[in-house]
Amino acid sequence: MWPFRQKQNEVITISLTPQNIICSLIEAPKKNEITYKLNAYKRIPLKQFEFSQAIVFNTKIIKHHITSFLKTVAKKKCPVALSISGPKIFEKIITVKTTTPTLDDFNISNLQKLNVNSLYLCPSQKNGFDFFVCGIKPEHLFSYQLLANSCGINVQTITTQQHTYLSVYRHLHGKNFRQSKLSEDLFTNRYDIHALISADIIEKSFTTNDQLGINVQKEYPFLCTSLGLFLEGHNENY
Repeated sequence: MWPFRQKQNEVITISLTPQNIICSLIEAPKKNEITYKLNAYKRIPLKQFEFSQAIVFNTKIIKHHITSFLKTVAKKKCPVALSISGPKIFEKIITVKTTTPTLDDFNISNLQKLNVNSLYLCPSQKNGFDFFVCGIKPEHLFSYQLLANSCGINVQTITTQQHTYLSVYRHLHGKNFRQSKLSEDLFTNRYDIHALISADIIEKSFTTNDQLGINVQKEYPFLCTSLGLFLEGHNENY
């Protein structure tokens, strides 16, 4: 949602949540292939509120985890896509009566104080039009940019976790993507974006190295975010 990207065949993805840092190196499918190659993957639990409520409280530790992963993959010039999630990040599907809404149309208090992005999704089953709206305080967004600079990484995009799921959903449907189907799926799943993507679909989307020892069923929510980040960092976003 906050991009600075150019297209690359490999992307390093970093997902920051209050509970974990998830890092991966993903490679685009080769010609006549459909699966993405997961070349590296690491999930690091956070136990001391290093990234509480989507705010960086301990830059030193987070930087250490990120740079340690970067050293293992040795991809200094590889672009990076970053996602953030937590209570301080605003993410919501909002139904409005117009396809060209202003911030006031979303009727959310304090939205004016955030760096806001809105994405039109589909006609709503509730009459109107569904938009995905996300927002972040400018100073928090700046802190992630400072973190990236301190790690020496080439950040192509900063986005939210739910937005990565929407990118995966659209990508998986490809040329068959229909806004009417998305509208039905959102309504059926009570507008839970995470429920749009199953573990089985994510498992079929990746080719993994056995040495990584990944339990895809267990890691699938994180892998889904990683895939969405790759798509956005690879300029295939929603």
